[in-house]
Amino acid sequence: MKSSRMTVYRNILVIRLSSLGDVLLTVPAVQAIKAASPLSTVSWLVEGPQSDLLACQDFIDRVIEFPRSAIGRELRKGRFFSALAVLSAFRSALRQQAYDLVVDFHGIVKSALLSRTARAGKRIGFDRTFAREGSWLAYDEKTKGRDRRMHKTARNMLLASFFGARPAGAGATVPEIDLKVQPEAQAYIDAFLAKSGVNRPIFAVNPFCSKGSAFKRWDLERYGELIRRVGDSTGATMMVLWGPGEEEEARRLVAGADGRACLACPTTIPQAYALLRRTDLYVGGDTGVMHLAAFARVPVVAIFGPTDHLVNGPFGGNHTIVRKDLPCSPCRDKKCKDRKCLRSITVDEVSAAVLDAWSARRGR
Repeated sequence: MKSSRMTVYRNILVIRLSSLGDVLLTVPAVQAIKAASPLSTVSWLVEGPQSDLLACQDFIDRVIEFPRSAIGRELRKGRFFSALAVLSAFRSALRQQAYDLVVDFHGIVKSALLSRTARAGKRIGFDRTFAREGSWLAYDEKTKGRDRRMHKTARNMLLASFFGARPAGAGATVPEIDLKVQPEAQAYIDAFLAKSGVNRPIFAVNPFCSKGSAFKRWDLERYGELIRRVGDSTGATMMVLWGPGEEEEARRLVAGADGRACLACPTTIPQAYALLRRTDLYVGGDTGVMHLAAFARVPVVAIFGPTDHLVNGPFGGNHTIVRKDLPCSPCRDKKCKDRKCLRSITVDEVSAAVLDAWSARRGR
C-alpha cells in the first residue's frame, strides 16, 4: 500500500470494534495517524465498555459506539423489529458525517460492512493475510501481506504507514502511549486503597479470562499456590482482580490464600487502568487486562497456552512470557481437553518468573 503523505484527510474514521486487548493494540497506530495528520478529525467506531477509555484520549476526537448490547437485548426478548430499529437509527447517525477516509483495523465482514455503510471517499484495510471473512473485498486499498505471526501492534502500524509512518521492519517507531483516565476514576481508586489500608508493593493477579476464552486459563488452584509462595517470598500485597461474573471465584481464591491476598474493588475499564497504575507487578493469562497492565507500564508476567505469544504478547518490552514450546502450540482449539500447553506450566516456573521480574524492577 503506497503512502499518501501528500493527501490531507480532514475527517478520518477508524474501526476496531472489540475486544479490549485488540483495541489497545490498535491505539499506537491510531496515535501515529493523529500525529501524522494533526489537523484531521479522528473518530473511532467501537463497541462495548472500552469506549469509556477511548473517550478520555486526546488523540481521538470522537468515539462512536456500535449499539451491540442494545441490539442483543432486543433480540433476546424476541423483538426483532425493535432490534432492527436500533440498527437503523445507528446507521442514520453514522451517515450524518462524511469521511474522507475509513481505516478498518478489525478486518471482519461486520467491520467491512460498517466501513461501506459510512459515507467515505476511500476505505483502506488489511489484505487477506490479516483480514478475514472476505472483508478485504470492501477496501479501495489494502496492505501487502506479511508474516502471519507479526505482532498485532506491528501489523496495525502497517495501516498507519498509509499516513507516512514507517511499517514494521523498516525502522518503524511505535509511539509511546500514555493513556489518560477521568479524574473521577483515579479518585475512586485512591479512595479504595485508602479505605482498604493496602500497602505497597502490590502485585495484581488476574486468574480469569473472558467468558468465551476459558480455554486460555491456567488452573485456579495453581494461582492460589502462586499467591501463597510469592506473598511469602516478597511480602507483597497480592491483589486479585475480577470482572463481571468472577467475584465468587475471586473471593474463594482470596479466602484460600491464608491471608496473603486481598480482593480488588469492582472497576470499569478506566478505573482498572487507574488501579493498575498503582500496582508494582502484574501476573495473569492472555487477556485484555494483561494488555491494560502493559499499557499502564507495569512489569507483566504473562502465562500463555494455546494462543500465539508472538501475535498477542503484551505491548512494549517490560514483560516476561511463561509458556511451553510444544508442537501443538499455538492453536485456537477451544475444545481441546488435554490443554497440555497450560497444564505443563508449573507453579515453580511462574513463581520464578515473578520473582525475577520483581528483582529486575527493584534493581532499576
